[in-house]
Amino acid sequence: MAENTTPSLGELGGADDIVAAFQLERRPVRGRIARLGPVADKILSAHDYPDSVGALAGEAVLLALLIGDALKFEGRLIVQASGRNESASGIEGRGAVSFVVADYTTGEGVRAFAKYDAEAVAAIEAEHGPRPGAETLLGPGVFAMTIDQGADTDRYQGVVEIDGPTLAASAEHYFRQSEQVPTRIRLAVGQEMVAGGETRWRAGGALIQKIAEGEAEDADPDAFENALALFETTEDAELLDPDVSAGRLLFRLFHEDGVRLYESRSVERRCTCERERLARILASFSDDDQAHMMQDGEIVMTCEYCNIDWKFAPEEVEAAGRN
Repeated sequence: MAENTTPSLGELGGADDIVAAFQLERRPVRGRIARLGPVADKILSAHDYPDSVGALAGEAVLLALLIGDALKFEGRLIVQASGRNESASGIEGRGAVSFVVADYTTGEGVRAFAKYDAEAVAAIEAEHGPRPGAETLLGPGVFAMTIDQGADTDRYQGVVEIDGPTLAASAEHYFRQSEQVPTRIRLAVGQEMVAGGETRWRAGGALIQKIAEGEAEDADPDAFENALALFETTEDAELLDPDVSAGRLLFRLFHEDGVRLYESRSVERRCTCERERLARILASFSDDDQAHMMQDGEIVMTCEYCNIDWKFAPEEVEAAGRN
């Protein structure tokens, strides 16, 4: 008799840096779940972010991944929150976090960065604690999601006001207002201790959405709300724990509802700062702009996502402009 080698739900989705779809067979609910280890650490450790800013950028990464993975075409989803908290540092016109942005390209990967004022962030953290949240860090502003299907198509952008202590709350606001799809999102971003007393970033998140039930007489009008009540019991520690697989977490929540976890996809950190591409961009700059970027005889361009300084000889940039 052949041995049954089909893995149990608890064994599925055990790796880091994955995203996967799931469905509840007995409720009108679908969702996505993601867990990031090395990818989250590469993105967030590239900058010396304060804890609150790193967490905010990590939330943006998770949102771009969870929502972007559901795109039914090849393209890019950009998640951005921009705000102005003029009173944060006591200096008019200077905000704590000016903006945070992340994007996910289907089949390629995710990246993110945040622009912030260290002094203003420190003042907010001193007043509100280490995790003051999106609304406090950004102040009044907007949350936007942009779909980019390539050069030959128009971009689609949905914009709502920043609403709530997390970017997840703003994303839910977007779905409620723009898509009219009941959606709930849980995001967790944190740091774990590793050998030598160092820390590294981890992130995990999940979303659920209500899907149409049809008009069957036996349809349960409270089906989504009941699933939502179970989903709300998810703890940050469960989303971040490397020993709790995606499948095991979903089984804990929805084992009575016939939860099905589909095959996961691996996630990488992706950036577009290839040397040849950057050289062509520099070649399009004016002579004055290039002169302002000159350091020790080389033109220096910094990738805001990777925080890497790319150095070019003037001759290399000139050659790129001729090609």
